[in-house]
Amino acid sequence: MKTNLLSLALAGLVISSLPVPGRLASSVAIVESSLAAEKAAPIIIAHVAPTTGRFALHAEADRRGAEMAIEDFNARGGVLGREIVLISRDPSLDGKRAAEVAEELITRNRIGFLVGAISSGVAASMSAVAQKHGVIFINTNSSAPTESVENAHRTKFVFDAHGANFGRALIKYALAKRTAKRVLLLTEDNVWGSSNADAARQYIADYGGTVVGEVKAPESLPDPASVLKLVAAIPADVVVTSISGDNQIKLFSQIDPKVLDRQAWVVGEVDWEELYPAPGTPRPLFGTTWAWNLDTPGTAGFVARYRKRYGHTKLDYPGDVTHAAYLATKALLEAVERAGSTDNHAIIQQLEGYRRTAQAGMQDDAAYMDPVSHHVQQSIYIARWNPRARRPESGIEILGHVAPDQVRYEPERTTKLEALAETPHYAP
Repeated sequence: MKTNLLSLALAGLVISSLPVPGRLASSVAIVESSLAAEKAAPIIIAHVAPTTGRFALHAEADRRGAEMAIEDFNARGGVLGREIVLISRDPSLDGKRAAEVAEELITRNRIGFLVGAISSGVAASMSAVAQKHGVIFINTNSSAPTESVENAHRTKFVFDAHGANFGRALIKYALAKRTAKRVLLLTEDNVWGSSNADAARQYIADYGGTVVGEVKAPESLPDPASVLKLVAAIPADVVVTSISGDNQIKLFSQIDPKVLDRQAWVVGEVDWEELYPAPGTPRPLFGTTWAWNLDTPGTAGFVARYRKRYGHTKLDYPGDVTHAAYLATKALLEAVERAGSTDNHAIIQQLEGYRRTAQAGMQDDAAYMDPVSHHVQQSIYIARWNPRARRPESGIEILGHVAPDQVRYEPERTTKLEALAETPHYAP
């Protein structure tokens, strides 16, 4: 409609100016200049993540990753000749509010793209709204398996590894080292925790273990001691834990280290933002997608750049959340460049073919976007935490890595996305 109106305006100028050639040239130049100005309008990316509460530090780390990627592109003139502008919104941890924030950003702010989430519940709510409008949503960091199965959408792309990927790698590793294989599940009572536990049950069976019970921890976790008392009452050799954010710090601050010597505690994904603020808190076997001290191509340069930019802040070393957000935002903007357009259909097709080398991802293996589930398949690192390290940044110890195809979540092979033809066009 906008193009038609401009065409009519141009035609009107031409007709009214026929007797005065000089005026015609001047009028056409004004319209062409107006069109050029419109083309140069910035592309707005909305970073949405809960900036208060137990994921506040994660949200800040996630925003920094997106910010670093955007700085790369703006330094060379933006994308398609347009500057990239990042705005931030706090969707809280309430799904209903998250949906309202997404609706406002799309219909009032006319944003180009959504990035962020952190919370899988937030991601699920926002992505449903984004799909309704045809807005591409880059889920940089949330790790419920449901994000790439039940809650997957044609316009959503998930860049973090999820709990099923970590569980498959870690449960195999832990059970292989135990003669007795009784497994207890300690699960945060939310979508993220429950979906991780569901995936873990299958891997426990696959690798010779037996589930002997499950303890559900409230999402607010007001009293970790009462939860640990329930755990202690069930004899187990391995405890598979799905507890996130600050809850994880609260939980492990109250666990007797002797318990961790006696039992194998597997914690799925542990973000840097859950380790660095609590260096003296013990943390057992866990998984991650990246660490600042990996000996992989590109890592040292990325860390140096981050520290130059943020080295004076509380989180003065980058972690897996910043790494994932950086790569995800970079992938989005590269897809826009390859598409040569902001049309969502063209960009979706580019993202579905996303590939990155090991060097580009600062990992040990190449990674790729699964076109069926819209979830990046990537390296998983098995790690542990040394609470007695001299400095917090030295506490993370990498034990090994597992290639993408060895940690794939099988239900993703049957994910059902909306047809591209049925997805509304959106071209900010």
